[in-house]
Amino acid sequence: MTEFEKVLEQWNGGIFRGAKVKLSKEIDVSEVTVSRWAKGELKPGREAIQKMSALFNKSVSDIEKLFSVSTEFSPSVRMTPLTDKNTISLPILADVPAGLPDFSDADVETFWDIPRWVFPGADFVVKCNGDSLEPKLHLGDYCVIRKTEEPLHGRAMVVRTENGVCMKVIKKLKDGTIQLCSTNPKYKPFTPNELTIIGLIIGSWSRQDKENWLGLMEK
Repeated sequence: MTEFEKVLEQWNGGIFRGAKVKLSKEIDVSEVTVSRWAKGELKPGREAIQKMSALFNKSVSDIEKLFSVSTEFSPSVRMTPLTDKNTISLPILADVPAGLPDFSDADVETFWDIPRWVFPGADFVVKCNGDSLEPKLHLGDYCVIRKTEEPLHGRAMVVRTENGVCMKVIKKLKDGTIQLCSTNPKYKPFTPNELTIIGLIIGSWSRQDKENWLGLMEK
């Protein structure tokens, strides 16, 4: 008796007879299919494995082991068409306009269509305009911004000071003072005389990503 058949027997109250028929009805597959699973002639798909996991009260990983199913490969790819309902078109700004968060069409370099769930609440994209947030962000990286006027402690944000627009980490002191900090050690924290919060950096990607992937493929 195979390990799968032992699990079937246990699931069926210690009786193997009729267990395959019962399982086939429970997960809506043919009895022949279940028999082929038991003989090792066929491996169950992802949906069937998940159903058996729930029925047998075992983890998906435990069910996969019964059939020597590899988790390295997937039998199929679930594709979701990108439509106006599940995508958002974010403007990529050529630079950080002085008038943010209000910008005009003249400020838009292009648009980027992404699935809405990737960056929930995103409003626009800007290029990183300095090296204050290295090594996390580099000059020229694209940063996804969610508009907000609230300074969020410990978060990287786009702000405007008396010296211009920059990307800094917000630090709220006990006396209510707000300091702008860098992750790059060559810049010291400072307290601006004028401060306007433009938005929160909620994600980023680099122009070097393509080269990184090519390098990974060559290894």
